[in-house]
Amino acid sequence: MGSNPTSSAMTRTVDLRKKSDKTKITNPIEKGAPLIKSEEPKKNEGTIIAESVSEKPIETTKKIEWEAPSFYYNPQKKYLALVIIALICGAGAILFYRMDTLTAIFLILSSLVLILYANKKPTISQVVVNHAGITIDGTVYYYKDLKSFWLDYIPHGSKELSLEAKKWYMPYIKVSIEDQSPVEIRSLMINFIAEKEHEKSLADLIGRKLGL
Repeated sequence: MGSNPTSSAMTRTVDLRKKSDKTKITNPIEKGAPLIKSEEPKKNEGTIIAESVSEKPIETTKKIEWEAPSFYYNPQKKYLALVIIALICGAGAILFYRMDTLTAIFLILSSLVLILYANKKPTISQVVVNHAGITIDGTVYYYKDLKSFWLDYIPHGSKELSLEAKKWYMPYIKVSIEDQSPVEIRSLMINFIAEKEHEKSLADLIGRKLGL
C-alpha cells in the first residue's frame, strides 16, 4: 500500500512537467508574437505602393518647353554659292549650244530658288513637350498620330528631335532642342511613344552641308 502512493505521485509529477512544457510552447503562439512581426513588411509594402500611385499624376502634368529656330541655319554658304554658280553656268552652256531649252530654264529657276532660300533667316518657334504630344508654334502633334521619335544629339553638332508620323506620306518632323537636356526629354516621351533611330536621308545631308 505504501509503494503505490509514491509511484502515483511520481507519475503525476512527470505529467505536470509535460503539461508545463506544453504550456510554455503554446503560450507564445496564443499571444501572437510572430504574427505581429510578420505584419510589419506588409505595412511597408502598402506604403510603397501608395507612394508610387500618388506620384503618377505628377508625371502626367510634367511639361518641357523651349524656343528654337524654325529650321537649321548655317551662315557659311560657300558650298551653296558654288552650286548656284554651277547651275547658272550649266544653263548658259545649254542655251549657247542649243541643246535643251527646257532644261536650261529649269536650271535657272532652281538657282533662283536657292538664292531666295539662302537669304531667308529662320524664325523663333515655341516648342512644348508634355503628356499629350509635341506642340510647335501652335501646331500639336499628338502621340496617337506619331509612330516613333528619336533624339539626334551630337556635342558641338546637330541637336534635334525627330518625329515620325503614322501617315507614310508625311516627312520626318524635326525641331532643334537647343540647350535642353536630351535625357530629360527622352524620360518624358518614352512613356507615351516608341523610340526608334531615324536614318538621315541624302537630302538632309546635302541640305546641312550646303547650309540650308
